[in-house]
Amino acid sequence: MRELPIFLRATPEERLALAHALALVVEARLALWRRPFREAMAERPEKISPTLTRVRPRRLAWAVEAVSRRVPQASCLTRALSLRRLLARAGHPSQLVVGVAGGAGREFESHAWLDCGGETLIGAAEGRYAPILTLPGAAGA
Repeated sequence: MRELPIFLRATPEERLALAHALALVVEARLALWRRPFREAMAERPEKISPTLTRVRPRRLAWAVEAVSRRVPQASCLTRALSLRRLLARAGHPSQLVVGVAGGAGREFESHAWLDCGGETLIGAAEGRYAPILTLPGAAGA
């Protein structure tokens, strides 16, 4: 129940961001389970929400992280895809990056993160992963 005080202290705009984030995280998780990778990663046009434009990108990332803790198997890719769409709804362009690490006797690993305005908002990797795929996320229409 500790989430309730956080929700109650949030601004109305942040509460809306939490609602959008929950829907997007669930949708992304289901898409990654059920759809081909290319289809799950495809960018969709997003309508800009005037209310979400008043929420800073860092707070949108907070909303995605907060709801992701309650969605089973909400991986780094799930969170990055969700934030990419949420940022588009708020009118912020972003960049989703998938990277890999491993080789030379080490186990292969992959990781996804999302950059916006020169800052990594979700999935900071501290340079451990070599980027292999970068997907720009346009601002909403």
